[in-house]
Amino acid sequence: ELTLSIADALALADRIRQLKETLPGLRADSVGAQRMPGDVGERVALVAARDIQDREVIMTIPEQLAVTSLDACQHPAVGPLAAQLGELAALALWLLAERAAGADSQHAGLLATLPSATLSPLLWSEAELSALLAGSPVLAEARTRREALRQQWGELAALMREQPERFPPDVFNEAAFYRAFSVVLGHACFLPAAGCFALLPLASLLGRTGNGNGCDLDFDAEVGAVRLTASRPYRSGSELLLNDGRPNGELLLSTGALQDNNTSEFLAWPAQLLQADRYFTLKRQILESMGFGAQESFPVYADRMPVQLLAFLRLSRVADPALLAKVTFEKDVELSQMNEYEVLQLLMGDCRERLASYGSSYEEDVKTAQQAELGAKERLAVRLRLGEKRILNATMDAVRRRLAPIRGIPTKSGAMQDPNSDLKEMFDALESLPSAPLRLLQGLASWARGEQDPDWGKKQGQGQGRGKR
Repeated sequence: ELTLSIADALALADRIRQLKETLPGLRADSVGAQRMPGDVGERVALVAARDIQDREVIMTIPEQLAVTSLDACQHPAVGPLAAQLGELAALALWLLAERAAGADSQHAGLLATLPSATLSPLLWSEAELSALLAGSPVLAEARTRREALRQQWGELAALMREQPERFPPDVFNEAAFYRAFSVVLGHACFLPAAGCFALLPLASLLGRTGNGNGCDLDFDAEVGAVRLTASRPYRSGSELLLNDGRPNGELLLSTGALQDNNTSEFLAWPAQLLQADRYFTLKRQILESMGFGAQESFPVYADRMPVQLLAFLRLSRVADPALLAKVTFEKDVELSQMNEYEVLQLLMGDCRERLASYGSSYEEDVKTAQQAELGAKERLAVRLRLGEKRILNATMDAVRRRLAPIRGIPTKSGAMQDPNSDLKEMFDALESLPSAPLRLLQGLASWARGEQDPDWGKKQGQGQGRGKR
């Protein structure tokens, strides 16, 4: 149902063109709709209808065409209930009510371009989650979010049962709410200047990219409209994508899609002090003075990692208190060769343990991804696993290069390397993050790009670690 045939895709492209031509005030002459082959079935992409210059405004959407939680709270059917909810859940109720209105909805054109649901793992069965996401950190996150969604529905259902005439079960039921929520989660755009999510004609259909080479979307108060601006030049016919710096696991959970070669892809790497360490209290005080806790999580990319991860692990494993004075979270400074060896072995062991938890090798997943008959969920899952395994394999390779001179093992060239200068790949990109690690990256792990929805609880800070290759 969620995959398109050629006829489906052509019909959707026609509906998008009709929406573009009929909405008053919408300026999108530079945007076209084009059928393209998808991973499974067909898809429709928004493309440049002509050559576009860097920083050119591609699309302007008047604010009256944007649907926000304010519209949900003012809706005659679901308004009072929506007012008690967070933005995304309120928009999901609005979507259910407007779809029930059918052709009588004043937003019928917009609704006709949105899918009935997405391929988000939030809608997968437990058997599918267990089989397809085994070993991936997305598995635990999907279960946590599904449970939060169930609790949200449980609260809503209790209130709806008190007014069955307003909330008929054939429209407002658990399955329908989950599907509507997945659509809102995947297609509502966060507008930083307005501080809210919005369902937008055309713009809500844009694909996402974490590579920073797409388009920027925000509300412009001076003109009273949402504007889509190119962040680079586009040739006519090129697909228009929305900049969205989230890793693939978050993109999959939120949008039901992911991006190959996503430069924002990372794995969260846990690190903690040992409770049995005789210097535990002293080490914790050192960490707290630098804005860290005794237990942290750091982002590790395929080509870079924060220098704080190595510094944290070195501190956690150092046995000589005299070396504590050498600890720094600003530079890549070894405390001792023995300490460095222990830290690198720890990283290597963590990589091996993670890879073993998947139950399939990288090579096996490559073969799986090449199967033409693979289903949509299976293909998404194997692409996710491959991306995660690339990070683990790249980390292991970097650690091996660093371990070689410490162990006294010659490199491929036959020469011994200086342990302080051997990392010419991943560890050359060690980067300093200004404060406590993954807490600054929580914006990448939110329900949608930008601020988190109150339904799931907001976390402090956002941002992403960007390093050089």
